[in-house]
Amino acid sequence: MDLELSDEQRWLSESVEALLARHGSDSGALWRNLVDFGALSIGGEDGLGAIELCLIARALGEHLAPVPYLGSAALRFAIDAPATEPLAGDGSVAVALLEPGSGWGLSVPQTTIESLVLNGRKAGVEHVGEVAHLAVVASGPDGVALALVAPDAPGVTAAEQPTFDTTTPLYSVAFDDVALETTPIAGAEALQRLVTIAALLAAAEAVGAAGRLLQDACAYAAERRQFGRPIGSFQALRHLLADMYVRQASSWSSVLYAAATLDEDADEAQRTASIAKAYVSRGAREVAHGAIQVFGGVAITAEHPAHRYLRRIVLREQQYGDALHHERALGRALAHAAVLEPVGR
Repeated sequence: MDLELSDEQRWLSESVEALLARHGSDSGALWRNLVDFGALSIGGEDGLGAIELCLIARALGEHLAPVPYLGSAALRFAIDAPATEPLAGDGSVAVALLEPGSGWGLSVPQTTIESLVLNGRKAGVEHVGEVAHLAVVASGPDGVALALVAPDAPGVTAAEQPTFDTTTPLYSVAFDDVALETTPIAGAEALQRLVTIAALLAAAEAVGAAGRLLQDACAYAAERRQFGRPIGSFQALRHLLADMYVRQASSWSSVLYAAATLDEDADEAQRTASIAKAYVSRGAREVAHGAIQVFGGVAITAEHPAHRYLRRIVLREQQYGDALHHERALGRALAHAAVLEPVGR
């Protein structure tokens, strides 16, 4: 497996960086330009794969872009989007998976679909006020399924929730006898693929935010002087920055490897994505905490951007399973494999 980025992938990363730098915090213009750029042209021979999506997500995290990319890209990657008419064009999507009191797994949801009528409750749904579709995970007649619903459809009620990252608004959503216009568009296999790529894109965003903090911390350590010397010359800070660099680089490597396994439809794709999400969930936060130590007291003021990057990292750490969630899933899978294939002495 070749983990070196191709020339086209490097050009893609540079182009997205330039686009994000040009539009700043104008979320509407940024989203339109991302779509026009082709950031949702996923699948097929010429479409974007998991590696390209992670490159875009990393750039979005580095710039704290307030756009609904994660759900929009994850859903298109998980299903045959061109064959799904409601997703044609540039329709943005928010995935409604988490339920009050539940976890991020795909166990039987309490939200139900019966005779094309949707009922249930969801929590932690991103950008509900800005997206064209809600992709709702529910229990259908044939098992777990995914229904597309407009946020303003009759029977849909959204209420904004407190969020740790103000650039990513979260909502609780109630579905009361919502009539579905189309049949559910995905089954259990596609939903597992959706959760896998969504977790990986969340990790890639966290890597991007942590990378920006590392860059800013290195620049600050080189220019901030204490006792007549740059603070970056002090051994304690040099060791701290070195540890942060190792965490950052290895976090991105884990995401890149997991994305490559997804692109190749490897048997271990789900496992490598869980490993990457678990590793990044801890690693990106450690980079952020280290950067705040380098910046000192100024980093916790409202004017300094460090706390905003930490907030994005913490949010993405929790979404689609934190480190403990994925570590437990990996442990269960390993135990199950050991039972099926016991190691001989």
